[in-house]
Amino acid sequence: MQLEDIRKIWTYKERDVASSIEMWDSMATKFGEFELPSSSNNTLLKLLEENEMLQPEYTVLDVGCGAGKYSLALAKKCQNVVGLDLSSKMIGKAKIKKEEIGIQNAEFHVCNWHEIDLKQMDYMGKFDLVIANMTPGVRNAETFEKLHQASRGYCVLAKPIKRTDPVSDEIRKMLSIERKMETGDKDILYAFTFLWLQGILPKITYEPRIWDNKRTVDEASKLYVNRMKSYRELTSDEEDQIKKYVLLISEDGFVKEKVNTIIATMYWKK
Repeated sequence: MQLEDIRKIWTYKERDVASSIEMWDSMATKFGEFELPSSSNNTLLKLLEENEMLQPEYTVLDVGCGAGKYSLALAKKCQNVVGLDLSSKMIGKAKIKKEEIGIQNAEFHVCNWHEIDLKQMDYMGKFDLVIANMTPGVRNAETFEKLHQASRGYCVLAKPIKRTDPVSDEIRKMLSIERKMETGDKDILYAFTFLWLQGILPKITYEPRIWDNKRTVDEASKLYVNRMKSYRELTSDEEDQIKKYVLLISEDGFVKEKVNTIIATMYWKK
């Protein structure tokens, strides 16, 4: 297998970018409610510290930064952090949190990583550390290669694998949407191979995780409709079918879902 083979088979194109943005915008308020993590209570930050991937003079790029949870935590330990995210509401929350905490060395920008031109942004080999933590921003060979190219030192890619979402899985069956290998599983597999073929030996850690999600009926309806649109186009009847199902399984106006997954964190040095 050659690098070009990976580029051909590791493909992904967002079917409905507007729906994806709407989905992440809808979760911005929840994502913006956080306490800054530290290496004493967070697996990713502990990994960076133990492997000396973060130094006071480093510049960091956080791809798919969300509401800035990790960007702001990293800013306390490095020279400068740039956070990018597709969702303007997520970036808005990150900027608000930045002001609340009083951090000066972090900047946030609305950016679709799938469309970014590294040369135009002057990001080629610019950062000492580049992370893509639990983001759909890196989902094909092109976006992964940009992640790698933006670094002059270390890179980290974290993805949920072996994931089961009971509500989403049931809706997918209901709509006869074929279940395929989850995106995260393929991303880790192809990313590892992409690096291996270049003589790079990435390391991977695994962390079992359970997420107990609780959303209002309206929030859940929007989330699952937009998620299904990432698989294929939906008819208005299918959207109504999803909304009726969400209402059916709700309790006291809320929909609960226990998600089981494993966080695979791959890290390497160029």
